[in-house]
Amino acid sequence: MSIGDRHQILDALIEQDACFAIFRLPEEASPRFVMQTSGAAALFNDIEALNGQSGFVIAPFRISSGSPLIVIRPDCTDLTEVDITIRERSRKEATRERYNNIDKAMYDRLFQRFHKPLLQGEIKKLVLSRSKTIGREEAFSPGRSFFRAAEKYTHSCVFLFHTPQSGTWLGSTPEILLAGSGSGWQTVALAGTRYPNSGIISWDDKNLREQHLVTSYLLKQLTSFQIAPEINGPYTIKAGNLAHLRTDFSFSLSDRSKIGTFLKVLHPTPAVSGLPKEEAFQFIVDQEGYDRRYYTGFLGMLDPTAETHLYVNLRCMYIGKSSLTLYAGSGLLASSTYRDEWKETEQKLKTMASIVK
Repeated sequence: MSIGDRHQILDALIEQDACFAIFRLPEEASPRFVMQTSGAAALFNDIEALNGQSGFVIAPFRISSGSPLIVIRPDCTDLTEVDITIRERSRKEATRERYNNIDKAMYDRLFQRFHKPLLQGEIKKLVLSRSKTIGREEAFSPGRSFFRAAEKYTHSCVFLFHTPQSGTWLGSTPEILLAGSGSGWQTVALAGTRYPNSGIISWDDKNLREQHLVTSYLLKQLTSFQIAPEINGPYTIKAGNLAHLRTDFSFSLSDRSKIGTFLKVLHPTPAVSGLPKEEAFQFIVDQEGYDRRYYTGFLGMLDPTAETHLYVNLRCMYIGKSSLTLYAGSGLLASSTYRDEWKETEQKLKTMASIVK
């Protein structure tokens, strides 16, 4: 089966409102596929409900009735076995939509709102994000864009998923939330961003401090489960046109029946929310001005008896009928400036924008 056939099947599954996910793990040659062939996907309102579950998990930043926690049952795991009739998409007139995109002046006002509690010492770190909506060209193919991203971003987890509850999302993320099998498990602290034009990357105090906050948080959370991890880092990794600081935590997970409880303690990490955890999360929900939905949530295969690969949903887009909404954010500290953070989000938006053709 050629890539052409595969991308058409993926597009047809979206048109038919099927529950499926296709994902390519970092450095792997071929993507993995899961699809639920009957019934509705399982919906949950608490991460802890993942205890004892297996399947492809789609978790939002904040669980709500409009953005539930979803688990796709892997009834079919081979895209070549999907029997579907490929029909030419009907030409429909695009719905006229108003795009309420944030310009630099609006972002400056949001930045000042987020920066104030940081300067006052009430909160240590906050992640300010924004979305950018662009028109969807008639020839745009989610399936083709997935394979384009998989070819371009070899060091990241690239994914495309669709369910009736979530809609269609496409993304590329380098950040592991939890991965492992048997006795070997891993999570990472990914924080600090540079967009170098050369191979030489230097890290300033702000980025090093941001990485330290995430590392300290993960170590504290792991310690609360009596886990003493092996730590490697921080070191520099590349993700598309960006560079990040990464620290690896390797450990043994003795009670895999309580992975949901473990994930609830980890999510959301300071890399996508802030510190202190509860205060930062509530501040973002109250003040950011829009619903992140599945951006900065997590996704991937959960199977405590075999392999688990869960990633934080970072560089991504929501694929609508007539528009594409791209997401990006950056971590703010008291030392942050709005110009630097605006530039960082602009660079991050390019990850998904570069595969839209």
